[in-house]
Amino acid sequence: AQQQAEEEARLAAETAAQQQAEEEAKLATEVMATTPIAVETDTRITQKDDLAKSMYTLTEASKDSEKEQEILLVRLNEVVITKNKDLQDLKEENDLSEQGIFMEPKPFKSITAENRAIEALKSDLDNIINKRQETIKQLENLYIQRIQKGSNKNDETSKYYLETIKNLKAEQEESERTRANLVSTLESIKIATEIERKRRIKRALYDNEKDRYNKDMATLERIKRNTPLSTEPLTAEDFDSGEEQSSNVQILKGVQNVESGYYMIVAVHENVNKRDAFLEKAVSAGQSNINFFFDVNTSKYYIYYQKFDYVEDAMNALDTKGNKPYNNKMSVVKIEN
Repeated sequence: AQQQAEEEARLAAETAAQQQAEEEAKLATEVMATTPIAVETDTRITQKDDLAKSMYTLTEASKDSEKEQEILLVRLNEVVITKNKDLQDLKEENDLSEQGIFMEPKPFKSITAENRAIEALKSDLDNIINKRQETIKQLENLYIQRIQKGSNKNDETSKYYLETIKNLKAEQEESERTRANLVSTLESIKIATEIERKRRIKRALYDNEKDRYNKDMATLERIKRNTPLSTEPLTAEDFDSGEEQSSNVQILKGVQNVESGYYMIVAVHENVNKRDAFLEKAVSAGQSNINFFFDVNTSKYYIYYQKFDYVEDAMNALDTKGNKPYNNKMSVVKIEN
């Protein structure tokens, strides 16, 4: 139930992030496709007096910075397209992997280097946006100053610069919205990509654990098949049970390849050779039901030969464990999956 809930939460988060990324990318692309219309101007209007000439200089400076700003927005949009493509490729790889279809994985890129480049680009864009905002503000101040000095606000020059300021502000607001949409899209893609990266890592861990389990079971089968019964009685001193376990019931969660229940643990080892040595001696002592599981959280092997559904049965087995040499350090572990 917990795994199903986690999977549903992952899918919901992934879908939401992906939808937002696609919508914002579409919006940003549409905005980027909009090209400002150039307007021919008459110098007799734009440079009628000294203040008008200063306003003309600021207007031209604003046009130049607008070009720089547009170039940076295009570059940021290209980053969005690339990152979204990477996300789609990673998602496809994960989807196919879950269907049992192998696809050559693309290597992880240097996230640190990519993030540095993106942050530098965003910084350059913010600087040029701030610079252009200041230029437009200066232009507006000169317009106000010119009117205050007695120029007719209805003459051609005043009307031209009033309209110019209005257009520049509108263009700048649009550019800032584009910038905000692109940055928001990048953040959505980043979230969705992180989900897919974790999904890929989880799948890789699952595959590794599956390989480990298959090898472990092959080893157990080999030991049971090839280990002869001992010709001499074995004692507790012949068995290395590993770590001393608590007298209380220990609880392990999320252990793969075993059912929930109460396990009678007779040895705990991190070292595979020590694990195998215990298994061989248990088999040679006549315990053919010996088995074990691996807990990825502790990186330890737990060796057992009995499992119960109820704690009362497990505790009773512990109390009546007898004098079998491999039972010397028996304990109870509860698996909750």
